[in-house]
Amino acid sequence: MSPNERGSATVLSLLAALLLLTALTVATLWSSISTARHKLSAAADLTALSAAQALAATTQSAPTPPTADTDTPPHPASATPCEIAARIATLHKVHLESCHPTPTTVTITVTLQLHLAPFAHPTLTTTSRAGPL
Repeated sequence: MSPNERGSATVLSLLAALLLLTALTVATLWSSISTARHKLSAAADLTALSAAQALAATTQSAPTPPTADTDTPPHPASATPCEIAARIATLHKVHLESCHPTPTTVTITVTLQLHLAPFAHPTLTTTSRAGPL
């Protein structure tokens, strides 16, 4: 072995370890983001379906007069579709960004902020729309 090749195996081993660590970090981040996207998509769909069911219930029944007791939360049968959507989004640990009911559909947007590392906090957003069941 010539004197100027001395230690080259150590440098190559360190570079290979660095490459492997980088690939493992990228795979872990990709997996976390992919899992969060699926969770957010499912939460958005379930939130929109619940809001659409509330929309169908409000269009089929006569409106009930408000009660004098304002400290009690609204009964699910008398809640608006957006109130139902907010409740369902909270149960799925996502944030309801917007809710737009129309006479036939409800469109909602939910967000989820990820905490991947001390320097990375991406916010994922998705929209879902559903009509009365």
